[in-house]
Amino acid sequence: MKKSSTKDSAVYAKYYFESLDLYRTVDLSGKIILCNKAYARTLGYSMNEVIGSSIFDHVAEKSINEMKQTFQKWRSSGFVLNHEIWLKRKNGTIFPVLLSASNIYDDKGKLIGSHTVMRDISEIYTTKEIEGIKTKRLEAIGELSARIAHDLRNPLSIIKGAIQILELTKDPALSRYSEYFSMIQRSITRMSHQVEEVLDYVKPQPLNLKTYSLLQILKDTVRRVKCYGKIKISIPKNDVKIKCDAEKLEIVFLNLILNAIQAMNNEGKINLRIKSKGTHVLVEVEDNGPGIPRDLLSKIFDPLFTTRQIGTGLGLPSCKAIIEKHGGTINVKTKKNVGTTFLIHLPKNEEI
Repeated sequence: MKKSSTKDSAVYAKYYFESLDLYRTVDLSGKIILCNKAYARTLGYSMNEVIGSSIFDHVAEKSINEMKQTFQKWRSSGFVLNHEIWLKRKNGTIFPVLLSASNIYDDKGKLIGSHTVMRDISEIYTTKEIEGIKTKRLEAIGELSARIAHDLRNPLSIIKGAIQILELTKDPALSRYSEYFSMIQRSITRMSHQVEEVLDYVKPQPLNLKTYSLLQILKDTVRRVKCYGKIKISIPKNDVKIKCDAEKLEIVFLNLILNAIQAMNNEGKINLRIKSKGTHVLVEVEDNGPGIPRDLLSKIFDPLFTTRQIGTGLGLPSCKAIIEKHGGTINVKTKKNVGTTFLIHLPKNEEI
């Protein structure tokens, strides 16, 4: 029995000293009587410098009170679990840990101190900080984009109206410019779409929910697409009625169709499908383009990510936001040189 106990002690000692977590043993007064290599190395001290020092010598100024409360809690209850404490290294830098402590006793059962284990959680805080910076940047970019988009709206409307008037004019001298008028109209449509894309993403409006024909929404969307080149769009014959915001879903389908047209360089086929799935409906937007490269697939729904010079990087994020507000999901499957299919699942008539 004694041999087994000795062996167990040796195993524990090895685990204690070699662990990547920070271990220290503290007496009743808060003096450190032992620590492991990770504790000393992480704080920037030698083990000899650590032993004999106070636990408060290694605590960041902002965590002194928290450390006092933690120490008192251990004294009164015999343990503490996952208390967040900021420690201070020898060079003055600080970092966060989760601290847990429990009683230790001598051979006669007398309380002599505590065994403390701390896990460095710096990586979690770094991730939070990075996400916070990203969020602030996106907010700033969003505000700027909204202002620019709003300022562009009126001039685009004026240009569009002027071109429409010129097209309706019966002056034979203008007929020779009809092709140029069409080019301007397509450019205005594209720019207007991008403006609306930005505004809808930055300042989304609440859903206007009513029961609509999904087939009619797809037909209305296709009518808005200025198909040029050799593009064929097939529309389903079956229909499903769902509770939705028709205008918002048109934005989604328009984005996906325009993306497909651009991916196929204005030559190819787009298949639109409606499939009833119990309480949900599946809408598929399939193209026979080059497919999405594997290394880009995980980024396509990230705000501001785009591979196109004329893209805003907000189209697919807007689509995702609209679908999710409807209580649905949007996914993608793609294969190189075969094509890409966006799969949109939407609830039919449930409350959203």
